[in-house]
Amino acid sequence: MVQFKKKFYLFKVTDTWFQYQYRLSDYIRLRQYSFVQNPELVKKHNCIKTITHTVELSLLPEMETLQSQFRKTVVQEIRKAESSGISCVFKTDIETFIPFFNEFAALKKIYPAQRGMIESIGENFHTSFALYEGEILVAHSYIVDRELGITRLFQSASRRLDERFDRKLIGLANKLLTAKDIGHYKAIGYRLMDFGGYAFETNDTSLKGINDFKMSFGGEVKACTNFQSLPYFVLRNISEKLDRRY
Repeated sequence: MVQFKKKFYLFKVTDTWFQYQYRLSDYIRLRQYSFVQNPELVKKHNCIKTITHTVELSLLPEMETLQSQFRKTVVQEIRKAESSGISCVFKTDIETFIPFFNEFAALKKIYPAQRGMIESIGENFHTSFALYEGEILVAHSYIVDRELGITRLFQSASRRLDERFDRKLIGLANKLLTAKDIGHYKAIGYRLMDFGGYAFETNDTSLKGINDFKMSFGGEVKACTNFQSLPYFVLRNISEKLDRRY
């Protein structure tokens, strides 16, 4: 289980990942239980149940088997990225990640990374980077649960909106970093890679492209069960209608 607090306008929300815990206080507090594992075991709850979707890849097969599930074009682009001199680094470095992500977020007009929230996640927050000639091209963050063996993509940022950088090179870097992330978590004993969401039945061209990228590594679309306290459910739905960043 991973639990942390995040800012929601003037409020603080407690977000618990991968497990549900019944609490009477959920009737009055801002609380969310995200991506609950084995939801069929939740017999009693006092929250609003919602279903989202994601792409999951089992890390239990051998690495050669995992790589054989990658789309052929992805394999070719990974090789091209490596021959181009792109390298990948796995280290938890929020001092590097936060400003890089927030620069991307400002250009894309999405919510910036919250330092306080990231610090509260602690050792369950990981980052990885793809670099070219010493310059970061792509950065990923993950929230992980070592006990359950799950790693879920949390944030992704790149230089693709910066006209100074070659977008094709950035695309290669993102594919290479994703492949290296899979290998990294496989090597250290995780059982499941979650690609951080899937826009189910969307008509949005951009979201379809993101879906296609995630599916190109051999994963499967899965339903996610989430629970939101009634006060948070109401406020969140109002925000989604009023704030395009959601």
